Amino acid sequence: MATPKTTLQVWIDLAKWFITSVVLVVATMIIDAGFKDRQANLAELKFYDNYVTELIVLNPNPVQKCMLAQYFACVTPSEKLRERWIVYHDSIYPDYAAYIQPLRQEESLLMERCRELVISQDVTDSRQVEINEIEA
Repeated sequence: MATPKTTLQVWIDLAKWFITSVVLVVATMIIDAGFKDRQANLAELKFYDNYVTELIVLNPNPVQKCMLAQYFACVTPSEKLRERWIVYHDSIYPDYAAYIQPLRQEESLLMERCRELVISQDVTDSRQVEINEIEA
């Protein structure tokens, strides 16, 4: 004659079923998602490799480097890689600012000279040529 199961045995059987059917499936799904994410990240890195060598490593212009870093920080689908692009952008921004500062000062001086020439009443041919050169 079979003995009836006690409530402890029923709980133990339920825990075994839960572990084998639910926890293993969830763990498998988590591991699989990790592999898929890693595979997507590797594909992204291969895509970036084309740009990194030519536009970042070999490029002396900090403006282009900064713009590329801003672009990838916005469009990168992976959060981890996006954060790294933001860190890279922050690291090259001082070079960008130092490169842009003299250009901004020069532009400001040219715009001031253009205002002076336009405000002056006697616009000669040479002054008109200078205005046209500044505006171009």
